[in-house]
Amino acid sequence: MTAAQDADSPRAIAGAAWYMNHIYRDANTAAEARVELAEQAAALQRRDDPEGLARWGLLQLAAALSYAKTGRAGLAWRYWDRAKDAARQLGDGYAHPWLIFGRGIVDAYALDIHLGLVQPGKAVEAAAALDLSAVPSATRRARHLVEAARAYGMQQEGVAAVALLGKAYRASPETVRFSTHARMVLPEFAKAGPPTVREDARELTLALGLTA
Repeated sequence: MTAAQDADSPRAIAGAAWYMNHIYRDANTAAEARVELAEQAAALQRRDDPEGLARWGLLQLAAALSYAKTGRAGLAWRYWDRAKDAARQLGDGYAHPWLIFGRGIVDAYALDIHLGLVQPGKAVEAAAALDLSAVPSATRRARHLVEAARAYGMQQEGVAAVALLGKAYRASPETVRFSTHARMVLPEFAKAGPPTVREDARELTLALGLTA
């Protein structure tokens, strides 16, 4: 962010603000500050060209995820709707080359919003409808598959959870290897999960370098 500000680059500021939001949100800190940061960075973006609109939409998504994390459903979905509208304007086939913003990502993050709002039933519905074919990034697809697994795990549906974690690992081993959720739940599934997937969970646990 410092480098982006020193360069006086609104585009770089937008990218930095998106990643800073992720860091603060995962750490459960700076709830108001991260929304303010997203809004300030969004205000710098031009919305009359695809590059600016994509970054503006991404920052609406950042605010939506932050509001979901703090349980403010109305604001979360309001900002998500803004992101969805930006993705619609960019077209169904659009995906930013490295921020990956587009319709696929916006739809996938609806699952995260339900998880943030602690709505496991709705999260499972979103996971069941998840179509990641429009997400041109193996890392991102794996990340959202892990979140889908988390949704099923919250509903005590271990078979689906392990199957999705396996699919995520096949898409991007590194993403799953460094996933806190995967590293926490797979050893448990390996020991006490449904018998039909216990062996699968054990193999994944060992692949992650953990003790099964």
